[in-house]
Amino acid sequence: MKQRIITMSLIITLGVPSLLCFLIIFYYFFRLRHVLLMNRINHHVILCILISDFLIITTELPFTLSYLSLGYVRSSKLCLFWIYWNYTLPVLSLYLTMYAAIERYMLVFHKQIIMEHKILFHYMPLGFVCVYPFGIYIYLILIFPCGSNYEHDVTALLCGGACYLNDMVQNIYDTVVNTMLPAFTLLIFSLTMIGRVIVHKHVVSPSIPVSNTLKRNRRMILQLLGISLLTLMIWMPWIVIILVQDLYDPSFGEDFLVLVVNYLAYFASFGSPFFALIGLPEVLEKFMKSNLVGTVTIRRNVVLANSRT
Repeated sequence: MKQRIITMSLIITLGVPSLLCFLIIFYYFFRLRHVLLMNRINHHVILCILISDFLIITTELPFTLSYLSLGYVRSSKLCLFWIYWNYTLPVLSLYLTMYAAIERYMLVFHKQIIMEHKILFHYMPLGFVCVYPFGIYIYLILIFPCGSNYEHDVTALLCGGACYLNDMVQNIYDTVVNTMLPAFTLLIFSLTMIGRVIVHKHVVSPSIPVSNTLKRNRRMILQLLGISLLTLMIWMPWIVIILVQDLYDPSFGEDFLVLVVNYLAYFASFGSPFFALIGLPEVLEKFMKSNLVGTVTIRRNVVLANSRT
């Protein structure tokens, strides 16, 4: 009970400012949609990541908070939806972050290819990444047949999980394709980006066009690396634990998995809007100006009110 209260308090404490940041970014994305979305394709995947993480906080997290508060799920009828939504949205964010790493690398070093074939190399892969997690978990969770003796445990987190995890083929596919593949792809492209930045910073002359390209895309690179690092910190512990459990010791890290790792995905969602702001100077500029104008107006009204009295 104490552990659940601590976890719930920490999640709520970090979730509230994150939710406010999400709302501010969405507001300015709408106001500046022609600047941010029509003319800059690099913001498309960031917006998709933000929407996915926002859905995690607003539509999936309440189920977890309810479980942490009560210690059980109110109705077994909610189990299937909770499992589906909990499995789908984090994997969607992971795949989107992986795609962001690949596309950012291409936009920095091979931008012309992307811009000349935007449908093939931008819209189509982004669309696939957005649709795939929903489709695969419809099959694994809603269609895949459970055994006649399988029942959801309403006293366990996520009602004990999906029944396909008891099937070796589906379990391996989910672990490798839906988690390890995007995580390691994200790691490879992030390290490659860092490596090329270091090389061009210390070896290549500033007059060479590639170095100028890195300077122009500095915010975009920092935004990607921030989101990627946060995502990898969340997913890598889970991957390591699952690999050791499958290959060596089935009980390895079980307590850490139950008490910590199962909740880590929320912290990636909490951090994503703040890291997204690194590559959104237009949003920061508008927000700071509106706050400055509001502060000046309030002070002027206070001064006028005092002078009249």
